[in-house]
Amino acid sequence: MSGGGALIEVEDLTVRFRTDEGLITAVESTAFRIAPGEVLGLVGESGSGKSVTAKSLMQLNAGNTLYDPASRISLHLDGRTVDVLGLKRARDLMVVRGGAISMIFQEPMASFAPGITIGRQMVEQLELHTDLGKRAARDHSVEMLERVGISDAGRRFDQYAFELSGGMRQRAMIAMALSTRPRLLIADEPTTALDVTIQAQVLELMKELVAEFGMAILFITHDLGVIAQTADRVAVMYLGRIVETGPVRDVLRHPAHPYTRGLLDALPKLDALDQPLTPVPGDIPSPLERPSGCVFHTRCPEVIQDRCGVELPTSMEVGERHRASCLRLEKAGELVTG
Repeated sequence: MSGGGALIEVEDLTVRFRTDEGLITAVESTAFRIAPGEVLGLVGESGSGKSVTAKSLMQLNAGNTLYDPASRISLHLDGRTVDVLGLKRARDLMVVRGGAISMIFQEPMASFAPGITIGRQMVEQLELHTDLGKRAARDHSVEMLERVGISDAGRRFDQYAFELSGGMRQRAMIAMALSTRPRLLIADEPTTALDVTIQAQVLELMKELVAEFGMAILFITHDLGVIAQTADRVAVMYLGRIVETGPVRDVLRHPAHPYTRGLLDALPKLDALDQPLTPVPGDIPSPLERPSGCVFHTRCPEVIQDRCGVELPTSMEVGERHRASCLRLEKAGELVTG
């Protein structure tokens, strides 16, 4: 991959954790890029490696993390390229921790210290990452709280996170993440804990902010319905590998990988409410018992005996900017060309 037009590029990312049971692979040979102003949805079940991938962009994984020497994360900023995994000192890491990259989490209380007011945390962050003084930082923070739809923002500024409702806490967390005007916002399951009305408002707000600030978003979720509403492109992840990627409409209308089809079949259909839901068969394997060959072969309804458990599928083009990794696609390609 070359840097042309990309804000951030991930190449050959492999992440392992040292544990008492040995090395565990959480992410394996993953690659993607996000352009300025683009929303990339990262989709998969719990345990598929989505959050580990996202935290790698800010070096936020635990102390027992090992990044493979071949892994590269490049952040392109104003004519310079930051080697994210090469950053070692806390001062240098500030560029990806609240500077050019901000992150919002599924649970807002993870972002707010319970004994410090929301306003004080927002001001401290701005003083750390910008050249704003205390007064200007306060005014900017109140303005951002208003921008995300929090009424009476001046009063909320002096409140603690536990004094706000769940939806309001989520909005305050988004305001704090956006206050430094990041180039990339990582949203890790940001609407899962919200009711559908608040969820719709938060998703609409994020789309408005992308349009206004031109920032990119990495949107992590297990919900393909949310991705359909928000993302430009989608990457489907299973057990640490991206198995399909492409423009969101192409992938949702013409899924090429059996796992993507399985996720779509598991969604309830409004025009067929009596139809039983079809879950993806089986359970995601433990990282300690990582399957050989195609990582999905132990649950795949279309498995090719004697091949899928041994051979690693390569990424194939199945449409314009639409790729998938499946041996059945390679077999189909052989039939077409042979």
